[in-house]
Amino acid sequence: MTMWVATKRIFRSGLVNFWRNAFVSVASVFVMTMTLLILGSLMFLNGAVNEFVGYVKEKVDINVYFVPDAEESAVVDLTERIRNLPEVAEVTYLSRESVLQQFRERHQDDLLNLQALDELGENPFGATLSIRAKEPSQYEGVAQFLGDYVNDPSGAALIDVVNYSNNRVIIDQLDRIITFVERLGWFVILLFSVASIMITFNTVRLAIYTAREEISVMRLVGASNQYIRGPFIVEGALYGVLSGVITLILLFPITLLLRSGVEVALSVDIFALYMSQFLLFTVVLIGAGAVLGTISTFLAVRKYLSV
Repeated sequence: MTMWVATKRIFRSGLVNFWRNAFVSVASVFVMTMTLLILGSLMFLNGAVNEFVGYVKEKVDINVYFVPDAEESAVVDLTERIRNLPEVAEVTYLSRESVLQQFRERHQDDLLNLQALDELGENPFGATLSIRAKEPSQYEGVAQFLGDYVNDPSGAALIDVVNYSNNRVIIDQLDRIITFVERLGWFVILLFSVASIMITFNTVRLAIYTAREEISVMRLVGASNQYIRGPFIVEGALYGVLSGVITLILLFPITLLLRSGVEVALSVDIFALYMSQFLLFTVVLIGAGAVLGTISTFLAVRKYLSV
């Protein structure tokens, strides 16, 4: 028997077993679909949290307040030095005049503050910098860099206040949340993958048990271990592929149903996220289903048939 003929027979037998063992097939597909739905939910959670963390990252920054009489050349020079730091993602510079204008706009209904400002006869504000790092853990390094530029090269005061200490608690919490979510996601995926393999393993064992006489005959006539094991592996892979397809279909109404609630809670459109990453979801869910089904079937055949 050529390898091509044997392969065709293995796949044909796997398909026949899949349809013949309808109850076992339905049970296995149901179990794996539930597992893949959890996996898909974790992918959504990871995507939603990443977008939310990205949104929060944009709101967290370090503000540098220069003294009002700081030399503009020294301020511009420091601004360029900060922009060239590898850990800095964005630097926003506001001149003294811009700070004064923003203050007037924010307090346009506060006549008392505006009157007090007019009585000063001069601009009491200094220029400011808003610095956003690429990662929350990098803000401390930026703050340490700024500590070396409290005074300009001539020794005159340059920086009045750096508000890193005020934002440090938020920045540290954000960094811990990112690390925790990443570790939790991998742990949950691993946990449910193992659970799926164990449950599918026991479900597939029923199909193998019902075919025990057929397997005994095949072994008596000299069939190889690979030839006996092959149809069951194909059957398990079909469970996984079908479960992946069903999961992809189910995620459409689920994401539409939860769309508004998640958008209010996390400012993330999970349906748009699903559509934009549909190819990734397809590859991951169908691939994971096929792998889980194959591993479960392989273990069941190996343990309970001693093939």
